[in-house]
Amino acid sequence: MTEAAHATTHTTAEALLDAAERLLITAGQAGVSTRRVAEEAGQPHGLIRYHFGSLEALMLQVLEQASSRVLERQRALYGGDRSFLDKWRQAMGYIETDLADGFPKITAELFAKAWNEHAYRDGLRKTMAEFTDMLVDAVAGAAEEYGLDLSGDDVLALATLIRTFQIGVLVERLADIDIGHAELTTAIDHALENHHPGERDARPAT
Repeated sequence: MTEAAHATTHTTAEALLDAAERLLITAGQAGVSTRRVAEEAGQPHGLIRYHFGSLEALMLQVLEQASSRVLERQRALYGGDRSFLDKWRQAMGYIETDLADGFPKITAELFAKAWNEHAYRDGLRKTMAEFTDMLVDAVAGAAEEYGLDLSGDDVLALATLIRTFQIGVLVERLADIDIGHAELTTAIDHALENHHPGERDARPAT
């Protein structure tokens, strides 16, 4: 394949991916079909099978593309040299950004598909494992910062709690449900602040 042909193939695949992502966000998985994706991308529908093999494979590529963007951002955040409290506050601030960009909608739509179609489960499991690994590193760093002696199982448990908490918040927000969210995030923020070694050391002796 010539360089020009390769570039054209890559551009076509990207156009189909982007079109599928837009449709998944705006119309939901029930509104995504081979023909609709092709029309949205301005490409022949036969190219979906040529580039991806199936509509299911295309949808999983959409998930991988979207999750890679978020993972890259989160790894950069938690890998920085700011305090864990600052990182946590920034991560919670990303909720509005992610809702606007559509990543939670993509994940929720494919979770719904996975309840009935096994083809989606491995891809979603891989994505959740990658997020969990990222959070394990973040929690391990937080434990060191807070002077906590946590076992590997403890770190994994906390990482899983954070992952499921954040997914739950995002899924509820997709349905315009935010009951108790502000109170919960404020309580977590206060706990992290009040139990930070620097904060404890700064308190006057009683």
